[in-house]
Amino acid sequence: MYSKDLSVNVPLYGQDQCVYCGAASGQMIRNGYPNPADRLFYTQLNIWNTIQVCNSTDPTDVGQGWATDPHGLRDCLQSLNNPAGVHWTEFADASSNAVLFDMLFWMNIREYPSAVLINQGGHWVVVVGFVSDVEPVAGSAPTLQSINYYDPEPHNVGTDTTMTGAQWFAGPWNGGIIYAGTWQNQYVAVVEPPIEKGKIKVEEVKRTGKELLSAAQAVKYTKQWIAEMKLAKQSKYNLLGRKDVDNLKPMLVREEMTGGQEKNVPHYYIVPFGFKSEFGERKVRMARACVLVNAYTGKLEEVTVFGKPVRYLPKEEVLEIVTAAMHMKQGSLRDAEVTLMFQPSDITHVRTWPFWQVKIAKRTLYVDQLGKLYSKLLPSIPGD
Repeated sequence: MYSKDLSVNVPLYGQDQCVYCGAASGQMIRNGYPNPADRLFYTQLNIWNTIQVCNSTDPTDVGQGWATDPHGLRDCLQSLNNPAGVHWTEFADASSNAVLFDMLFWMNIREYPSAVLINQGGHWVVVVGFVSDVEPVAGSAPTLQSINYYDPEPHNVGTDTTMTGAQWFAGPWNGGIIYAGTWQNQYVAVVEPPIEKGKIKVEEVKRTGKELLSAAQAVKYTKQWIAEMKLAKQSKYNLLGRKDVDNLKPMLVREEMTGGQEKNVPHYYIVPFGFKSEFGERKVRMARACVLVNAYTGKLEEVTVFGKPVRYLPKEEVLEIVTAAMHMKQGSLRDAEVTLMFQPSDITHVRTWPFWQVKIAKRTLYVDQLGKLYSKLLPSIPGD
Protein backbone atom coordinates (compact mmCIF):
# COMPACT_ATOMS: atom_id res chain seq x y z
CA MET A 1 0.00 0.00 0.00
CA TYR A 2 1.07 3.59 -0.71
CA SER A 3 -0.53 6.59 0.94
CA LYS A 4 -0.31 10.38 0.84
CA ASP A 5 -1.96 12.47 3.55
CA LEU A 6 -2.02 16.26 3.20
CA SER A 7 -4.93 16.82 5.56
CA VAL A 8 -2.67 17.95 8.40
CA ASN A 9 -1.76 21.02 6.31
CA VAL A 10 -5.25 21.91 5.05
CA PRO A 11 -7.96 23.57 7.18
CA LEU A 12 -11.56 22.45 6.77
CA TYR A 13 -14.02 25.27 6.07
CA GLY A 14 -17.77 25.06 5.57
CA GLN A 15 -19.17 27.24 2.79
CA ASP A 16 -20.74 30.50 3.99
CA GLN A 17 -23.45 30.57 1.32
CA CYS A 18 -25.19 28.03 -0.89
CA VAL A 19 -23.21 29.01 -4.02
CA TYR A 20 -19.83 29.25 -2.27
CA CYS A 21 -18.50 25.69 -2.66
CA GLY A 22 -15.86 26.93 -5.12
CA ALA A 23 -14.95 29.87 -2.89
CA ALA A 24 -14.68 27.65 0.20
CA SER A 25 -12.56 25.14 -1.74
CA GLY A 26 -10.25 27.94 -2.86
CA GLN A 27 -10.07 29.17 0.73
CA MET A 28 -9.02 25.73 1.97
CA ILE A 29 -6.44 25.25 -0.78
CA ARG A 30 -4.80 28.68 -0.43
CA ASN A 31 -4.46 28.25 3.33
CA GLY A 32 -3.21 24.67 2.94
CA TYR A 33 0.07 24.99 1.02
CA PRO A 34 2.85 22.58 2.07
CA ASN A 35 5.15 25.36 3.34
CA PRO A 36 3.53 27.03 6.38
CA ALA A 37 5.11 30.38 5.45
CA ASP A 38 3.22 30.30 2.12
CA ARG A 39 -0.23 29.78 3.62
CA LEU A 40 -2.61 32.72 3.39
CA PHE A 41 -6.16 33.15 4.67
CA TYR A 42 -8.65 34.86 2.36
CA THR A 43 -12.33 35.31 3.15
CA GLN A 44 -14.79 33.39 1.01
CA LEU A 45 -16.30 36.68 -0.14
CA ASN A 46 -12.89 37.83 -1.36
CA ILE A 47 -12.32 34.58 -3.24
CA TRP A 48 -15.88 34.57 -4.62
CA ASN A 49 -15.47 38.05 -6.06
CA THR A 50 -12.19 37.05 -7.71
CA ILE A 51 -13.74 33.91 -9.17
CA GLN A 52 -16.57 35.90 -10.72
CA VAL A 53 -14.05 38.06 -12.58
CA CYS A 54 -12.17 34.97 -13.77
CA ASN A 55 -15.08 32.72 -14.82
CA SER A 56 -15.33 31.78 -18.50
CA THR A 57 -16.74 34.41 -20.84
CA ASP A 58 -17.70 31.86 -23.49
CA PRO A 59 -21.43 32.48 -24.17
CA THR A 60 -22.28 28.78 -23.79
CA ASP A 61 -20.57 28.58 -20.41
CA VAL A 62 -22.13 31.84 -19.24
CA GLY A 63 -25.53 30.54 -20.27
CA GLN A 64 -25.22 27.57 -17.90
CA GLY A 65 -25.10 29.88 -14.88
CA TRP A 66 -21.88 28.58 -13.33
CA ALA A 67 -21.24 29.76 -9.77
CA THR A 68 -17.57 28.71 -10.02
CA ASP A 69 -16.29 27.21 -13.25
CA PRO A 70 -12.84 25.63 -13.72
CA HIS A 71 -11.39 28.75 -15.38
CA GLY A 72 -12.62 30.85 -12.48
CA LEU A 73 -11.14 28.69 -9.71
CA ARG A 74 -7.86 28.13 -11.57
CA ASP A 75 -7.23 31.81 -12.31
CA CYS A 76 -8.41 32.83 -8.86
CA LEU A 77 -5.89 30.53 -7.17
CA GLN A 78 -3.15 31.73 -9.48
CA SER A 79 -3.86 35.36 -8.60
CA LEU A 80 -3.76 34.95 -4.80
CA ASN A 81 -0.21 36.11 -4.09
CA ASN A 82 1.55 32.81 -4.81
CA PRO A 83 5.21 32.12 -4.10
CA ALA A 84 7.49 31.61 -7.09
CA GLY A 85 7.09 28.29 -8.86
CA VAL A 86 3.41 27.67 -8.11
CA HIS A 87 1.32 27.37 -11.25
CA TRP A 88 -2.33 26.30 -11.07
CA THR A 89 -3.88 24.72 -14.15
CA GLU A 90 -7.19 23.01 -14.85
CA PHE A 91 -6.94 19.53 -16.29
CA ALA A 92 -9.99 18.21 -18.13
CA ASP A 93 -10.38 14.96 -20.00
CA ALA A 94 -13.11 12.51 -21.00
CA SER A 95 -11.15 9.81 -19.14
CA SER A 96 -11.76 9.91 -15.40
CA ASN A 97 -8.80 7.57 -14.88
CA ALA A 98 -6.41 9.89 -16.69
CA VAL A 99 -7.54 12.96 -14.74
CA LEU A 100 -7.29 11.13 -11.43
CA PHE A 101 -3.81 9.77 -12.20
CA ASP A 102 -2.46 13.22 -13.02
CA MET A 103 -4.02 14.67 -9.87
CA LEU A 104 -2.56 11.98 -7.60
CA PHE A 105 0.82 12.12 -9.38
CA TRP A 106 0.95 15.89 -8.78
CA MET A 107 -0.20 15.65 -5.17
CA ASN A 108 2.45 13.02 -4.49
CA ILE A 109 5.26 15.13 -5.93
CA ARG A 110 4.25 18.67 -4.93
CA GLU A 111 2.07 18.02 -1.84
CA TYR A 112 -0.59 20.63 -2.67
CA PRO A 113 -4.30 19.81 -2.24
CA SER A 114 -6.39 19.68 -5.40
CA ALA A 115 -9.88 20.93 -6.25
CA VAL A 116 -12.18 18.51 -8.06
CA LEU A 117 -15.62 18.87 -9.62
CA ILE A 118 -17.95 16.08 -8.50
CA ASN A 119 -21.58 15.11 -9.09
CA GLN A 120 -21.31 15.70 -12.84
CA GLY A 121 -20.17 19.29 -12.42
CA GLY A 122 -22.50 20.29 -9.60
CA HIS A 123 -20.07 20.76 -6.71
CA TRP A 124 -16.42 21.46 -5.79
CA VAL A 125 -14.47 19.52 -3.14
CA VAL A 126 -10.80 19.46 -2.13
CA VAL A 127 -8.82 16.21 -2.29
CA VAL A 128 -6.31 16.01 0.57
CA GLY A 129 -5.13 12.40 0.49
CA PHE A 130 -5.31 8.95 -1.05
CA VAL A 131 -4.28 5.33 -0.66
CA SER A 132 -3.26 3.20 -3.66
CA ASP A 133 -1.67 -0.20 -4.07
CA VAL A 134 1.51 1.31 -5.56
CA GLU A 135 2.97 4.81 -5.78
CA PRO A 136 1.57 6.87 -8.70
CA VAL A 137 4.80 7.40 -10.62
CA ALA A 138 5.60 7.56 -14.34
CA GLY A 139 4.58 4.37 -16.11
CA SER A 140 2.62 2.98 -13.16
CA ALA A 141 -1.01 1.87 -13.10
CA PRO A 142 -2.03 2.08 -9.44
CA THR A 143 -5.35 0.83 -8.10
CA LEU A 144 -7.12 3.45 -5.97
CA GLN A 145 -7.98 2.01 -2.56
CA SER A 146 -9.42 5.14 -0.96
CA ILE A 147 -9.57 8.91 -1.39
CA ASN A 148 -9.79 11.58 1.32
CA TYR A 149 -11.47 14.88 0.55
CA TYR A 150 -12.85 17.94 2.31
CA ASP A 151 -16.39 18.93 1.32
CA PRO A 152 -17.54 22.49 2.21
CA GLU A 153 -21.07 21.16 2.82
CA PRO A 154 -23.05 21.21 5.05
CA HIS A 155 -23.01 25.01 5.10
CA ASN A 156 -20.82 26.50 7.82
CA VAL A 157 -19.84 22.99 8.94
CA GLY A 158 -17.95 21.05 6.25
CA THR A 159 -17.08 17.36 6.18
CA ASP A 160 -13.84 15.38 6.12
CA THR A 161 -14.58 12.21 4.16
CA THR A 162 -12.53 9.12 3.37
CA MET A 163 -14.26 7.12 0.63
CA THR A 164 -13.34 3.80 -0.96
CA GLY A 165 -12.04 4.00 -4.52
CA ALA A 166 -14.99 1.96 -5.75
CA GLN A 167 -17.49 4.33 -4.12
CA TRP A 168 -15.67 7.40 -5.50
CA PHE A 169 -16.28 6.16 -9.04
CA ALA A 170 -19.79 4.87 -8.26
CA GLY A 171 -20.87 8.12 -6.60
CA PRO A 172 -19.12 11.50 -6.84
CA TRP A 173 -17.32 10.61 -10.09
CA ASN A 174 -19.98 8.45 -11.73
CA GLY A 175 -20.10 10.61 -14.87
CA GLY A 176 -18.58 13.57 -16.67
CA ILE A 177 -19.91 17.13 -16.53
CA ILE A 178 -23.47 17.30 -17.87
CA TYR A 179 -23.58 21.03 -18.58
CA ALA A 180 -23.12 22.25 -22.15
CA GLY A 181 -19.98 24.19 -23.02
CA THR A 182 -16.25 23.92 -22.53
CA TRP A 183 -16.24 20.99 -20.09
CA GLN A 184 -19.21 18.89 -21.21
CA ASN A 185 -18.63 15.12 -20.80
CA GLN A 186 -15.26 15.74 -19.16
CA TYR A 187 -13.85 15.22 -15.68
CA VAL A 188 -12.09 18.23 -14.17
CA ALA A 189 -9.48 18.84 -11.49
CA VAL A 190 -7.51 22.02 -10.82
CA VAL A 191 -3.85 20.96 -10.73
CA GLU A 192 -0.43 21.88 -11.98
CA PRO A 193 0.33 20.69 -15.56
CA PRO A 194 0.56 16.90 -15.60
CA ILE A 195 4.13 15.64 -15.73
CA GLU A 196 3.56 12.05 -16.82
CA LYS A 197 0.69 10.17 -18.37
CA GLY A 198 -0.84 7.17 -16.70
CA LYS A 199 -4.08 5.62 -15.53
CA ILE A 200 -5.67 4.79 -12.20
CA LYS A 201 -7.50 1.50 -11.80
CA VAL A 202 -10.38 0.86 -9.46
CA GLU A 203 -12.11 -2.29 -8.28
CA GLU A 204 -15.81 -2.27 -9.11
CA VAL A 205 -18.35 -3.16 -6.45
CA LYS A 206 -21.98 -4.31 -6.63
CA ARG A 207 -24.20 -1.74 -4.90
CA THR A 208 -27.65 -3.29 -5.27
CA GLY A 209 -29.18 -6.57 -4.18
CA LYS A 210 -32.32 -8.45 -3.23
CA GLU A 211 -32.37 -8.14 0.55
CA LEU A 212 -31.44 -5.21 2.76
CA LEU A 213 -29.42 -5.68 5.90
CA SER A 214 -31.03 -4.88 9.24
CA ALA A 215 -29.93 -1.89 11.29
CA ALA A 216 -28.27 -4.25 13.78
CA GLN A 217 -26.31 -5.92 10.99
CA ALA A 218 -25.20 -2.52 9.72
CA VAL A 219 -23.79 -1.69 13.17
CA LYS A 220 -22.04 -5.06 13.32
CA TYR A 221 -20.36 -4.51 9.94
CA THR A 222 -19.47 -0.95 10.91
CA LYS A 223 -17.66 -2.04 14.05
CA GLN A 224 -15.86 -4.76 12.09
CA TRP A 225 -14.61 -2.16 9.60
CA ILE A 226 -13.52 0.19 12.39
CA ALA A 227 -11.40 -2.62 13.81
CA GLU A 228 -10.12 -3.97 10.47
CA MET A 229 -9.16 -0.53 9.11
CA LYS A 230 -7.79 0.52 12.53
CA LEU A 231 -9.77 3.75 12.22
CA ALA A 232 -9.66 4.51 15.93
CA LYS A 233 -5.86 4.64 15.74
CA GLN A 234 -5.95 7.39 13.08
CA SER A 235 -5.89 10.89 14.57
CA LYS A 236 -8.87 12.21 12.62
CA TYR A 237 -11.03 9.21 13.56
CA ASN A 238 -9.71 8.44 17.04
CA LEU A 239 -13.01 9.40 18.69
CA LEU A 240 -14.38 6.12 17.29
CA GLY A 241 -12.30 4.33 19.92
CA ARG A 242 -13.26 6.46 22.91
CA LYS A 243 -15.25 4.90 25.73
CA ASP A 244 -17.49 7.98 26.04
CA VAL A 245 -18.51 7.66 22.35
CA ASP A 246 -20.98 5.20 20.88
CA ASN A 247 -23.13 4.82 17.79
CA LEU A 248 -26.49 6.48 17.30
CA LYS A 249 -29.40 4.78 15.56
CA PRO A 250 -28.42 3.70 12.00
CA MET A 251 -30.22 5.44 9.13
CA LEU A 252 -31.12 3.65 5.88
CA VAL A 253 -30.73 5.90 2.84
CA ARG A 254 -32.05 5.38 -0.68
CA GLU A 255 -29.60 6.75 -3.26
CA GLU A 256 -30.90 8.25 -6.51
CA MET A 257 -27.97 9.29 -8.67
CA THR A 258 -29.99 9.95 -11.82
CA GLY A 259 -33.22 11.33 -10.43
CA GLY A 260 -35.21 8.35 -11.67
CA GLN A 261 -37.68 6.23 -9.77
CA GLU A 262 -36.06 2.86 -10.35
CA LYS A 263 -36.87 0.15 -7.81
CA ASN A 264 -33.44 -1.47 -7.78
CA VAL A 265 -31.21 1.39 -6.66
CA PRO A 266 -28.31 1.56 -4.19
CA HIS A 267 -29.05 1.87 -0.51
CA TYR A 268 -26.60 2.53 2.29
CA TYR A 269 -26.64 2.81 6.06
CA ILE A 270 -25.32 5.85 7.87
CA VAL A 271 -24.05 4.78 11.29
CA PRO A 272 -23.39 8.02 13.23
CA PHE A 273 -21.17 8.26 16.29
CA GLY A 274 -21.22 10.86 19.03
CA PHE A 275 -20.48 11.51 22.67
CA LYS A 276 -22.95 9.77 24.97
CA SER A 277 -23.58 12.98 26.88
CA GLU A 278 -23.88 15.40 23.93
CA PHE A 279 -27.47 16.33 23.09
CA GLY A 280 -29.02 18.93 20.82
CA GLU A 281 -32.52 20.36 20.47
CA ARG A 282 -35.33 18.20 21.87
CA LYS A 283 -32.75 15.91 23.48
CA VAL A 284 -31.64 14.44 20.16
CA ARG A 285 -28.10 13.02 20.22
CA MET A 286 -25.46 14.96 18.29
CA ALA A 287 -23.25 13.23 15.72
CA ARG A 288 -19.54 13.91 15.22
CA ALA A 289 -18.60 11.20 12.74
CA CYS A 290 -20.27 8.66 10.46
CA VAL A 291 -19.42 5.34 8.88
CA LEU A 292 -21.30 4.41 5.70
CA VAL A 293 -21.78 0.79 4.69
CA ASN A 294 -23.48 -0.82 1.70
CA ALA A 295 -26.99 -1.74 2.84
CA TYR A 296 -26.93 -5.02 0.90
CA THR A 297 -23.41 -6.34 1.50
CA GLY A 298 -22.08 -4.44 4.51
CA LYS A 299 -19.05 -3.27 2.51
CA LEU A 300 -17.39 -0.09 3.77
CA GLU A 301 -18.18 2.91 1.55
CA GLU A 302 -16.89 5.93 3.45
CA VAL A 303 -15.97 7.47 6.79
CA THR A 304 -16.81 11.11 7.49
CA VAL A 305 -16.00 13.54 10.28
CA PHE A 306 -18.05 16.73 10.56
CA GLY A 307 -16.44 20.14 11.04
CA LYS A 308 -18.90 20.69 13.91
CA PRO A 309 -21.30 18.34 15.74
CA VAL A 310 -24.56 17.93 13.82
CA ARG A 311 -28.10 16.93 14.67
CA TYR A 312 -30.01 14.58 12.38
CA LEU A 313 -33.69 15.42 11.97
CA PRO A 314 -35.94 12.60 13.27
CA LYS A 315 -38.84 11.35 11.15
CA GLU A 316 -41.33 12.59 13.74
CA GLU A 317 -40.13 16.16 13.32
CA VAL A 318 -40.30 15.83 9.55
CA LEU A 319 -43.99 14.98 9.79
CA GLU A 320 -44.56 17.90 12.16
CA ILE A 321 -42.92 20.30 9.69
CA VAL A 322 -44.99 19.07 6.75
CA THR A 323 -48.19 19.01 8.78
CA ALA A 324 -47.70 22.62 9.87
CA ALA A 325 -46.75 23.80 6.38
CA MET A 326 -49.85 22.25 4.84
CA HIS A 327 -52.14 23.38 7.68
CA MET A 328 -53.20 19.84 8.44
CA LYS A 329 -54.30 18.27 11.70
CA GLN A 330 -51.73 16.50 13.84
CA GLY A 331 -51.61 12.80 13.03
CA SER A 332 -53.16 13.20 9.57
CA LEU A 333 -49.94 12.07 7.85
CA ARG A 334 -49.87 8.57 9.29
CA ASP A 335 -50.19 7.09 5.80
CA ALA A 336 -47.58 9.34 4.18
CA GLU A 337 -44.62 7.61 2.54
CA VAL A 338 -41.51 9.02 4.25
CA THR A 339 -38.08 8.05 2.91
CA LEU A 340 -34.59 9.20 3.77
CA MET A 341 -32.80 9.67 0.45
CA PHE A 342 -29.76 11.17 -1.21
CA GLN A 343 -29.45 12.70 -4.64
CA PRO A 344 -26.88 15.33 -5.63
CA SER A 345 -29.08 18.40 -5.94
CA ASP A 346 -29.75 21.93 -4.81
CA ILE A 347 -30.46 20.52 -1.33
CA THR A 348 -27.20 18.65 -0.69
CA HIS A 349 -24.09 17.10 -2.24
CA VAL A 350 -23.05 15.17 0.87
CA ARG A 351 -24.03 11.52 1.28
CA THR A 352 -23.80 11.81 5.07
CA TRP A 353 -26.29 14.72 4.96
CA PRO A 354 -29.32 13.19 3.14
CA PHE A 355 -32.82 14.64 3.08
CA TRP A 356 -36.35 13.37 3.70
CA GLN A 357 -38.83 12.71 0.89
CA VAL A 358 -42.49 12.86 1.91
CA LYS A 359 -45.15 11.58 -0.49
CA ILE A 360 -48.73 12.63 0.24
CA ALA A 361 -51.31 11.43 -2.28
CA LYS A 362 -50.07 12.91 -5.57
CA ARG A 363 -47.72 15.44 -4.00
CA THR A 364 -44.06 15.03 -3.05
CA LEU A 365 -42.22 17.33 -0.64
CA TYR A 366 -38.65 17.34 0.66
CA VAL A 367 -37.19 18.32 4.04
CA ASP A 368 -33.49 18.80 4.71
CA GLN A 369 -31.67 18.07 7.96
CA LEU A 370 -32.15 21.65 9.15
CA GLY A 371 -35.92 21.41 8.75
CA LYS A 372 -36.20 23.49 5.58
CA LEU A 373 -39.11 22.46 3.34
CA TYR A 374 -38.77 22.16 -0.45
CA SER A 375 -41.64 21.77 -2.92
CA LYS A 376 -39.31 20.60 -5.70
CA LEU A 377 -36.03 18.74 -6.01
CA LEU A 378 -33.99 21.09 -8.17
CA PRO A 379 -30.70 20.23 -9.93
CA SER A 380 -27.45 21.73 -8.75
CA ILE A 381 -26.24 25.09 -9.96
CA PRO A 382 -23.01 24.26 -11.85
CA GLY A 383 -20.04 24.58 -9.51
CA ASP A 384 -22.10 25.68 -6.51
